[in-house]
Amino acid sequence: MANEITDKLREMAGHRGLKLVASRRRKPGGDFGKYGLKDGDDAPVFGIDKDALTASADEIEDYLRGATSNAWSKSAGSLKAQPRPKPAPAPKPRPKPRFKPRVENLLRKLPAAKRMEAFTDLLKRPGIRIERIVSRGQATPEAEPMEQDWDEWVLLLEGAAGIRVEDSAVVELAPGDHLLIEKGRKHWVAWTAKDRATVWLAVHLG
Repeated sequence: MANEITDKLREMAGHRGLKLVASRRRKPGGDFGKYGLKDGDDAPVFGIDKDALTASADEIEDYLRGATSNAWSKSAGSLKAQPRPKPAPAPKPRPKPRFKPRVENLLRKLPAAKRMEAFTDLLKRPGIRIERIVSRGQATPEAEPMEQDWDEWVLLLEGAAGIRVEDSAVVELAPGDHLLIEKGRKHWVAWTAKDRATVWLAVHLG
């Protein structure tokens, strides 16, 4: 029976690349019936203390089975999926704006302009003035042409109108139409829509 146990342990150790050492000394107080394990270079691995064998057959078997379990765990661990990289940190929130632009609309809250045209300055800077003109049925008298000492760029934003520049016929303007009236050139507003407001954007240059 002892030989069968020893043979079994020796086979298990061989599978682990180890050598089983079994005591054969029978002197009282000796290590008879004890076992130990060495590696391929005869270095003690388990159950050997100063050349004396200290491990029982069950301890050797438990050790060998534990070595098998550890080896399997390490192998299985190598197959685990690699941890995902940490996500990039969220960007820092933008600071709250300290300035709020003032937005206005040229086509809202229009003056009635029923008796006469309404002129509203929007911007004044050296060499430039921008104004909004609201008309409703007005026209320039033939004997009172408009004439300026600066260039004027005119854009019709809403409504409809006819305009005549010196030595030209009347041209009809629709929303989006614009023209340049040069310095010193006489011009007339021939007509503007009576059923709705006509809104102009005039840019005076100079």
